[in-house]
Amino acid sequence: MARNKEFDPTEKLEKARDLFWEKGYHATSMQDLVSQMKVNRGSMYDTYGDKHQLFLESLQNYALETYAEYRKAALGEKSAFKAIGLIIKKAIERSFEEDKVCMIVKSSFEMAPLDNEVKEVLKQLSNALISIFEDLISKAQLAAEIPTEKNARQSAQFIVGSFAGLWQMQALYNDREMVMQMAKNTLNILK
Repeated sequence: MARNKEFDPTEKLEKARDLFWEKGYHATSMQDLVSQMKVNRGSMYDTYGDKHQLFLESLQNYALETYAEYRKAALGEKSAFKAIGLIIKKAIERSFEEDKVCMIVKSSFEMAPLDNEVKEVLKQLSNALISIFEDLISKAQLAAEIPTEKNARQSAQFIVGSFAGLWQMQALYNDREMVMQMAKNTLNILK
C-alpha cells in the first residue's frame, strides 16, 4: 500500500524554486535542496525525480506564478498600450522588491547553452510571454495606440528580449530609476 505524502508537494516545489532562483542550478546542491525543502532525499526523488527534473518543474512553477502576476497587473486596463506598460512596470517592481532578477532570464544564461532540454523549456516559457505581449500589441494596433506598420510578433520579441537588459542593469547598478527609464524607452519604440 502506497504511503500518503506527509508534505505539500506544491509548497516544497516553491521552496526548491526559490533556492534555484537565488543560487542558480549549478550552485544548488542536492543537500541544499533537502535542507531548504525540509524533506528527506527519498521523498524528494519519489515526488519530483532528480535535481534536473525538479529544476524544470521549478521553472514551470515560476513562469505560471509570474505570468499570472503580469496578467493581474494589466487586468481591467482598457488601453492595451497601457497594459503593456503595467506589465513591464510589474516585472521591474517585482524584481527590485525580491532583489532577484527574472529566473527565466537568469537560467537562460546559465543553462540554455549547456542543456537542450532546459533550453526548450525556456523557449516555451519565453514564447508564452511573447504571446501575451503580441496579443496586447495587436489590440493596441486595433485601437490606433501602436502603428499597424509595426510587426506585433517582432515587437513582442523585442520587449521580452529587452527584459534581459533591464535585469542586467539591475544586477550591475541596482538603480530603479535607470531601469524604469530603460523600460520607458522600450515602450517608446512601439510608438
